Amino acid sequence: MPSRLPRVMSLSLPLLLAACNGAAPPPNPVAPPAAAVTAPRNCLSMLPVTPLITPAASLYAQDFAATPLDAAGLRCIAEVWGDTRFASPQRYDTSYATIQATHDEDTDLRWTNVAHERVQLLRVAQGAAATTWLLRIDTGLAMEGSRYDLIFTSDAHGRLSDQLLVGVEGMMYRRDVDLRSPLQFTVLEVGGRETASGPDYRAAFRIDDDGHIALDPHGSTEALDPAAIDGGGANHPAGDSATSVEDVDGAPGDAEAIRRLLFSDSGVTEEIVQRQNMADGSLAMLAVGRTDAAGLVLYVLRPTATGSSGHTRYQVASLSFPEPDQAIGGELGTISWKADKDGVGIALNMRYEFPREGGSTESGEPQTHTVEQTLNARLQLASGELKPVSP
Repeated sequence: MPSRLPRVMSLSLPLLLAACNGAAPPPNPVAPPAAAVTAPRNCLSMLPVTPLITPAASLYAQDFAATPLDAAGLRCIAEVWGDTRFASPQRYDTSYATIQATHDEDTDLRWTNVAHERVQLLRVAQGAAATTWLLRIDTGLAMEGSRYDLIFTSDAHGRLSDQLLVGVEGMMYRRDVDLRSPLQFTVLEVGGRETASGPDYRAAFRIDDDGHIALDPHGSTEALDPAAIDGGGANHPAGDSATSVEDVDGAPGDAEAIRRLLFSDSGVTEEIVQRQNMADGSLAMLAVGRTDAAGLVLYVLRPTATGSSGHTRYQVASLSFPEPDQAIGGELGTISWKADKDGVGIALNMRYEFPREGGSTESGEPQTHTVEQTLNARLQLASGELKPVSP
């Protein structure tokens, strides 16, 4: 007859021992801590940032002073783009399909199948939810396929949100772009080559706060005039530059005396007055004032002589930055001052406020969005002038 083992024998040995000794059973083993969730790496935020100031005309024809990306930068772009196909206007505008069919070129361009002899990355705008970039790829080839310009947006984690190939030259077409504002641009395409004709294309696009690109049916498709923007030279929105010599009551570096000189009855509102040093250690005073809703005036004052009666003579250089079109406000952020033997490089970080089309979807009240830009200037010691400079 088969033996029957007592049911108690099915208990584990530790529990049996504990029961025999009258002790409580051992506690359940502690579960290992859950692995920490690692946020995706935003490699774009680690790259040197070169701002692109708007408006800017015919970007495809422009050369930028931005430092080309190194090996780490190229790996970052490859990580962001992966094997994504460069988008043509057809992605946003179905009417472009007939034009695409006419030249039938560049339908499968990707980061992975174009050469990268020289690659530059410029930041067009930065917001809370998205950043807008211009990616310039020079392939080293001659004529067709020599250069690609892409406007793309990334989310707060640095992931690719949206993109459009806005600059390219093929056998039978040439596409260029005008940046009208940080969030508005116009694609201008000329079809044909030499004696062969082809269809042209013009369309306006807008980028929303979340980084989505869309056709803008109310946007302008007229080409910008480079001479009307900046004299055909640097990419900047700067206005008047002036120099003067001023005698001021007060010792060198007296901030209150400088405030009285610049802001007492000039119509310019003070933003900041601060002491700086030239490369040789001599004193300079930096001042920034506000005009209108979002315009700025930059001043650099260098003392040249001190009178016996408490007067200081300053050499004053000024440069104005008019407010961007449609801006309704602006906030001055950090200021960079970099002195060298030939002068000083100055960068003003601005956050502009623009009206948002349509307002609130719930209340219909007006809403705004912000765009960050860097205004660059240089004080030349040889001339004593402040001049705008390209990024």
